[in-house]
Amino acid sequence: MTQFSYGPGANPAAHIQTLIDLTASLNLIFEEENAAIEAQRASDVAPLQAEKARLASAYAQSIRAIAADRAGMGAVDHELLMQLRRVTERFETRAAHQRNLLNSMDDRPSDMNDERPTPADSEFSF
Repeated sequence: MTQFSYGPGANPAAHIQTLIDLTASLNLIFEEENAAIEAQRASDVAPLQAEKARLASAYAQSIRAIAADRAGMGAVDHELLMQLRRVTERFETRAAHQRNLLNSMDDRPSDMNDERPTPADSEFSF
């Protein structure tokens, strides 16, 4: 299990790097979930939920740490901020894709919706 750096002792760049790492980890989970949903193996999504919840909690904590130190963020290297932007865009794309996959399940016969996983957008609020 990966440990992430956040809290009052972490410098602003460490907060950003933590958020990058968390977002990248969440991206991997979304990729696995999306592949399972596309293959109509919704039961493969359930084992991912504990790690997803842990990462989502750490993600929220990281966002709060960054918000609490907005002044310090001005000193963060531009390239690091661009990395954050890129990984966040990938995250948003994967989450939107999952939302579309789940919405398309609504159009299927009800017996195919029995194992429908929780939509991505209910897990995260931006």
